[in-house]
Amino acid sequence: MTGSVARRAVAIAVAVAVAHRVVAVVAVAAVTALIGGVSGLVAGCSDEAAGDADTAAVTDAVAAPSGTLSVLTYNVHGLPSMITGDDTTARIAQIAPRLDAFDIVGLQEDFIDGNHAVLAAAVTHTTKEHFDDVLPDRAYGSGITTFARFVSLASEGRHFSTCVGLLDHASDCLASKGFLMVRLQLALGVELDVYVTHLEAGGSDEDMAARVIQVDEILAAMAELSAGRALIFMGDTNLRFGDSAAEKALLEHIEAGASLSRVCAAVDCAEPDRIDRIYFRSSDAVTLTPTAWRVVPGFVDSEGVDLSDHMPIEATIAWAAALAP
Repeated sequence: MTGSVARRAVAIAVAVAVAHRVVAVVAVAAVTALIGGVSGLVAGCSDEAAGDADTAAVTDAVAAPSGTLSVLTYNVHGLPSMITGDDTTARIAQIAPRLDAFDIVGLQEDFIDGNHAVLAAAVTHTTKEHFDDVLPDRAYGSGITTFARFVSLASEGRHFSTCVGLLDHASDCLASKGFLMVRLQLALGVELDVYVTHLEAGGSDEDMAARVIQVDEILAAMAELSAGRALIFMGDTNLRFGDSAAEKALLEHIEAGASLSRVCAAVDCAEPDRIDRIYFRSSDAVTLTPTAWRVVPGFVDSEGVDLSDHMPIEATIAWAAALAP
């Protein structure tokens, strides 16, 4: 082989080798890119799935809280035995454990400290508020108590400015009647104001005039303390639509004066004219929806005798908080 031919042969061999190396490098690069693409696709799918899970978790976390309340109003006839004519303390002791079945309880005529202690000891409610302040010229406090399964954020009791009768009429001036407001926290940032009262008893014109003043004092307090807030108002009103035009007008004033609605009317209850009443009002922040009303059975002694001269009234009310904008 001549020198020139040999040199050409070497050059060709080198070129072939280089070409094969380039092909190999390209092949390796292609495979690497393919693997990277598949990995990126898998990672992208994983990120998308994680994103969906995160979205679901956030949706669950911001879902508006809601629930259902069992609300009881009950005049326990807690006057001294010399007035009731029976064993008041024994009756209270039988009433007490029955109250634990309800989320929010508003009591009237819980006058005697020892009997109140029996009631409070028997229930497991978180909040136990008793408006027992006695005015200087009275024998008893207001008789108003609120038990609730929710934390109390604030409370305020106020006495009425008027009453009729010490030893005549219905002897309302023996007690320091008024109303109790308790602000409850249903959930974090969700609040409900609960008012409990016991209005003037008696059927005279003077008694009716006192009830008008008392209702106006409650409505004024609602405007002052609970403007724009969801609330429940309950108690012994000593008012019936069917008794007189004046009582009908005052009951209508209660509703119109604070934008209240009767639970009984909302659910078309069977006994709309009982004097023990429960009202409700929603707000922009909390919607209240009554679903049931009933006279609660079972508040009787071993012989089937009622444990009070009033029957306990229960309302079932669904509540739902609005989502913050």
